[in-house]
Amino acid sequence: MDLLDFDKMGSINLSLINLGLAFIYIIIILFSHTFVKRLIKYEKIDLIKCYLVNNTLIMEEISTNKLCCAICNKYYTRKSSLDKHKILCDFKSKTKREHQIDEEELGDTPTHFQLVKIVQELTFKMIKMEEKMEEMQKWIDRKKRKLNVIMWLNTNINPTISFMEWVHSELTVKPEHFENLIENTIFHTIQQIFEDNLSEKTDVIYPICCFSQKAGIFYVCDKKEGDLSEWRQLILTDMILILKTIQNRMIQEVTKWKTENQHRFDDNDKISILFNKAIIKLMSISFSQDSNLSRIKNSLYNYLKTDLKSVIEYDFEF
Repeated sequence: MDLLDFDKMGSINLSLINLGLAFIYIIIILFSHTFVKRLIKYEKIDLIKCYLVNNTLIMEEISTNKLCCAICNKYYTRKSSLDKHKILCDFKSKTKREHQIDEEELGDTPTHFQLVKIVQELTFKMIKMEEKMEEMQKWIDRKKRKLNVIMWLNTNINPTISFMEWVHSELTVKPEHFENLIENTIFHTIQQIFEDNLSEKTDVIYPICCFSQKAGIFYVCDKKEGDLSEWRQLILTDMILILKTIQNRMIQEVTKWKTENQHRFDDNDKISILFNKAIIKLMSISFSQDSNLSRIKNSLYNYLKTDLKSVIEYDFEF
């Protein structure tokens, strides 16, 4: 065999060796990949970095459980270390304007000592408020009880005269009331008479009253021996008595008014017509009709009613 044949055989052997090495390298890579997968599965390694150095397989564990700073991507094992790092990293990454805004906002934030003082003051105020609430509740429990309104009137309100005395002696009708009747309805005139006879006076306590807590109900006072007051609820006959008295006294005033104004009748027929219409208004009304009586009572109630809550703190029984 000559020299040329030896050269060819050497080249073939070298190619076979390289092919074998390549095959071995592929096997190693495949083995490494399987081994790494098993390590990840059984040894609980998160990530392995593999590379060759001088035909030597190098494997490094890279743990993704490590904590990472979101600003600079630096890894930390403990959260406390990361938290300390983030304070400085966050400060360094902010712009000058952001630092200025932080300083302005922090300037309005109370210190820890100031917060403690605020909480202490609020605690003292809460304690005092609770004490006052307890005292108020005790007062309410003592004072806020049911009270019969008639008993309260008997104890606290002593009219100047009795109801009957007021109707027979003090309930007056004047000539101007008849003139009011000429221009207005009988209901308007009666209401005007009530208001003139029940106007507020410092030296008079009237023997009739009503309260906003009980709509449409009136109370009147009779006098007993020893000038003792005895209040009771006004009944239908009491109201008719008042209205009949007003009607009778109005008739008396009409007679006087006609006598005093006879010269006006002689010169003006219109006065005669108005006078006759007023007489018809006065004489034609029936106080026994519920509609007429209710209308008169409602007008009087709205004028005379008083709010008991403004007088005394009780729940009243009517």
